[in-house]
Amino acid sequence: MARPAEFDRDEVLDKAMEAFWRTGFNATSVADLVNVTRLKPGSLYSAFASKRGLFIEVLDTYAARRIEGVKQVLDRAEDPLMAIRDMMHRFVADLSDDKIGRGCLMVNTMTELATEDDEIRERVSNYLDQVEQYVHRSLELAQQQGQLRADADTDTLAKMLMTTIWGMRIMSSKRPDPASYHKVIDHLLNTLPTS
Repeated sequence: MARPAEFDRDEVLDKAMEAFWRTGFNATSVADLVNVTRLKPGSLYSAFASKRGLFIEVLDTYAARRIEGVKQVLDRAEDPLMAIRDMMHRFVADLSDDKIGRGCLMVNTMTELATEDDEIRERVSNYLDQVEQYVHRSLELAQQQGQLRADADTDTLAKMLMTTIWGMRIMSSKRPDPASYHKVIDHLLNTLPTS
């Protein structure tokens, strides 16, 4: 009887995440994953069933962390518009720390796999929708508190803010000056229909 695999699953997921994030799903080979995780191919397959199975668990881990970060920023704030501004500037901090232009694993996955893997596309869409829902809820709260005009379309505003965030994630591959991100965010937030 084979012994159960003995390794730190979170550590393996973090190492695999870096590999997939750097080169994408298709360009990351099983040999690459064996090299970065230091697991034998049999152990990888035993734990994750396939390269795709490992990738899906990596996506789930990445998404859960990002969504939790957004939730913490937006749910604990008394001023919802300031919370949205804070969240967007935190995205910029992440982009500024990305010295090699990796961008966002979710956005990268959508651009790479959306047309060839329906399950992964649906999974990533769900994650991105969850972030948008948190932003939408904050905008509705701002409207209820009188920060946004009563006639403001919070659904469209949430989509506009998210489009900007994901666009900046793609733009990060050019590694622009972080100040340019802050200018975009400040300009965008200043266009919100405040009361």
